[in-house]
Amino acid sequence: SSGINAEYGILMHYRNLTESQIVDGMSPTFQEYVRHVIDKNGRLDSHFAPQYNTLCTPNVKYDYILPLEYSNIMSKEVWNLIDIANVTLLPSYDKSTDPRKQSSAIKARKWLEELDPRSIEKLYEIFKVDFLLANYSNFTDPDFPLPIFS
Repeated sequence: SSGINAEYGILMHYRNLTESQIVDGMSPTFQEYVRHVIDKNGRLDSHFAPQYNTLCTPNVKYDYILPLEYSNIMSKEVWNLIDIANVTLLPSYDKSTDPRKQSSAIKARKWLEELDPRSIEKLYEIFKVDFLLANYSNFTDPDFPLPIFS
């Protein structure tokens, strides 16, 4: 898969490894991933790239873009708005009903605390359109990495 190839590329570049030196289960650290994203200025394969790159804007008008952290709740609202009941559009990938307690939010906060402010600023600039589309707070917001949803 392209995600695995990208991981190998990151390991080879930032740890100066050859492909034969990479063992099963070896993955880039979050800092290595961030360095890779910044060095490539967001020009990455679809696994790592800003998600707005996969949208067909401005040719397609989207009525709804659902942040994954709220997909279970918001998908029900979307189905109600289009008058279809009892269907889940997107199941939540994390079973916690409070997005602040989802494992991805907890990990994101921990990993971001390990980054220097300059890297955080560059990373935000690369993914800024994604943040705007999903109504995510900025990295500096106390509620980061959650969407601003009420």
